[in-house]
Amino acid sequence: MPLNTKERWGLLALVALNVVLKCCWLGVNELAHDEPFTVYWSQRPWSALWAMFASENNPPLYFLLIKAWSAFTPFEVAWLRVPSAFFSALTVLPLFLLTRKLLDTRAAVLASLLFTFSNYHFGFAHEVRGYSLFALLATASMWALVNAGHKRSMGWLAVFNVLLVYTHFFGWLLIGVQLLVVLLPELRTRRKTYFTALGLTVIAYIPYAFVFAQRLGQSVAQGTWLTPPVPEELYNMIWRWSNAPVLAVVFLVVVLAACIKDHVRSIGIRLGLIWTFVPLLGMFAVSFSVPIFLDRYLVYAAPGFALLVATSTILLLPVGRVGNLVAIAPSVAMLLTFTPWKAGQYRPSRVVAQANVWCASGCTHHVWPPWYHLTYSSALRLDELKEDQDAYLHFDINAAGVLTHDPTRPTIVVDASGKSASADQQWYRTLRQVYPQLDSVQADHKVWVYRFRQ
Repeated sequence: MPLNTKERWGLLALVALNVVLKCCWLGVNELAHDEPFTVYWSQRPWSALWAMFASENNPPLYFLLIKAWSAFTPFEVAWLRVPSAFFSALTVLPLFLLTRKLLDTRAAVLASLLFTFSNYHFGFAHEVRGYSLFALLATASMWALVNAGHKRSMGWLAVFNVLLVYTHFFGWLLIGVQLLVVLLPELRTRRKTYFTALGLTVIAYIPYAFVFAQRLGQSVAQGTWLTPPVPEELYNMIWRWSNAPVLAVVFLVVVLAACIKDHVRSIGIRLGLIWTFVPLLGMFAVSFSVPIFLDRYLVYAAPGFALLVATSTILLLPVGRVGNLVAIAPSVAMLLTFTPWKAGQYRPSRVVAQANVWCASGCTHHVWPPWYHLTYSSALRLDELKEDQDAYLHFDINAAGVLTHDPTRPTIVVDASGKSASADQQWYRTLRQVYPQLDSVQADHKVWVYRFRQ
């Protein structure tokens, strides 16, 4: 059923609210974590960028979007984050339409508000990374699948899925979840559309298939940088999606109560359960062999949780004014625990400031590990990410002959490895043999600055 005038204006208001919220505080947090990596490579020449994709853990789409975006906008932190903010804001559009089709307008509004006031999604809206785009495409793809009823639906589903797998390798997991969804009796007419779109997606992915197979084989054979999760991480993930521990428990109780009352007959409940818990439990189980359980890697399942909670809430409430008033409660609870102004825990500028203080009269300076050099450079001067940093990215502080130092002046080491500097690290032992005095300070989250001096 097409949207009526009131629903159109309501949906427009929800999108506008998201745009306003997610374009606020864009420059509050400094570039950190993997953001400098994205920015740096988006500024590299095409030849270097294509070569990097052969070993990168993320497909090229988001890098290319940032490369294009930054070519026409000011090279500033806030501007670099605008695409992510808009991708996140637009996610409410397919989420609203999908939830409305599965149940009704009340559930659609509630699911949209749960998404809007989510600290989890707001964080990705403020990262120069592809996760907000991943969430948007996953939601749009699920909407296109459920909405399939004519030839154009197959086209949209194929387009969204192609963009999805070129944004993140785990886009294939969402396509796998969709296979389970079309096994539901109510969606059996979508099976032909699904498999046709799948074939088109596979064909479109052939140019990148070798890289995907290579990265997958390496992860399976050598493992990932993550460690196997503990059972508590399952609850912690729901907590992240719910803003607060008490809300996580309340939402789970609401879902359980709705399943009992409804006997899991509602298509919205069943689709929400599949979309939420198959990735959550499946990636948790796989992580004991190949660790992949991380909050950002599950961003494609998080909109499913908003849909599930909203659908469950509405199914538990009576139709009418009282039911409508009570239906507001979950979104109000999310709003009261929503902290978009809260600064992140990473402050690379403090590391730069500490190194500058200790290096005021001249020093030898090293940054370790190599990946942190991009973060350090972005805090020092953002435009340095436009310059060639290849030598620093291949720097090994423990390799023979590379640890330069001048005994007549201090040597500064910025260490973001997360390990304590001790005798089991070669660079530490080497410098301690030369310098009798050592000063150290934790200048940022898990980042230490060491000063070795006479």
